Amino acid sequence: MILNMRSVAIAAVAISGFAASGNLVAACTATAIAYQASGEFGSNIISGADKLELAGEPFSITLYACTTKVPIKTGSDYSEYSGIELTGEVKSRLLTAPTQISTSQTTFTLAVPPTGYDTIKLTGSLVIEGGTIDINANIALPLGTFDTTSISAFPKTSIVTAKSQFVYSQPSPAWTPNTAYAVGAKVMDAAGDTQEVTVAGTSGATAPAWNNTLNGTTTDNTVTWSCQGVLSTTLSVIGTAAGNVETPTVKNSPVLHNNAVQVITGHADGSQTVRPLEAAPLDPAASTDKILLQFYASGVRDASEVHVQIAGQEVPVVYAGAAGHFPGLDEVTVEIPRSLSGMGDSDVVLTADGQTASPVRVRIQ
Repeated sequence: MILNMRSVAIAAVAISGFAASGNLVAACTATAIAYQASGEFGSNIISGADKLELAGEPFSITLYACTTKVPIKTGSDYSEYSGIELTGEVKSRLLTAPTQISTSQTTFTLAVPPTGYDTIKLTGSLVIEGGTIDINANIALPLGTFDTTSISAFPKTSIVTAKSQFVYSQPSPAWTPNTAYAVGAKVMDAAGDTQEVTVAGTSGATAPAWNNTLNGTTTDNTVTWSCQGVLSTTLSVIGTAAGNVETPTVKNSPVLHNNAVQVITGHADGSQTVRPLEAAPLDPAASTDKILLQFYASGVRDASEVHVQIAGQEVPVVYAGAAGHFPGLDEVTVEIPRSLSGMGDSDVVLTADGQTASPVRVRIQ
């Protein structure tokens, strides 16, 4: 069977960077707070080109922080925290289903000014549909919504849309010398502007003096660049926000199931074939194709660390999380390295957050 929908769903989830939510909650020895915001982005674009087509579409995000979290920077009316876990989903008109988002490197600021609006600001980078975007959000709330810049709970309240913005941008790589650039290629110059190739060629040995006037051109050896300015999109934010005490999820002991194991073969042309493992022994040396093993499991969707060993060798975990089509079941997909060729009957051992499941045996020829 070629490229079944189940394997497509797994690939899409892996690409979008989905991770089990709330890992910080389980690790928090004090009280964990979930800062939640949901609603939709304004349908009118404030600035930029909405290439991800998020305008008018729903979103939902949660930031997890422990009440003992120490700010990296403070002022008279604000505290800034780093390494905050963010999870959620966004909807794009380009796709039929919402995209899961996750990062543990969000910077998060709580501001309680004497006048104006209480504010939650966040910055970070996300992987959405295989591409990295930088985000910068400013969520304004009525003055008095929270009375401290420490991590703490606050009741659900409406976002002040007129003072709230969500900005996203897709960063370009830095310019490099003696490089062949095609028409349409983009780099970011030292001033933070995006420069786009209008005449293909090879860059010079040293960086040119960039023209930072919008649509201004720069000659770089045989390359011609056009200044596109700062490529970012600004949308308004409509919805509600709240800070809730989060109860840690009780994690079940991991289980790796030995039935319905699938062998997924990824071919060089981008297609995949899927077959049951019991149909034939696993043969990672048979071709140059990428070989994946997909297991059903339990107790991994909320794990922050998942490891799999085959015949005592650590193998790459491609996906570990909820099974897309079977509520209550999890899935674990691993890549089979060619170094396992000829191992014969071998144990597959799953470890999730330090807990080890009973091994499952597979045959590798």
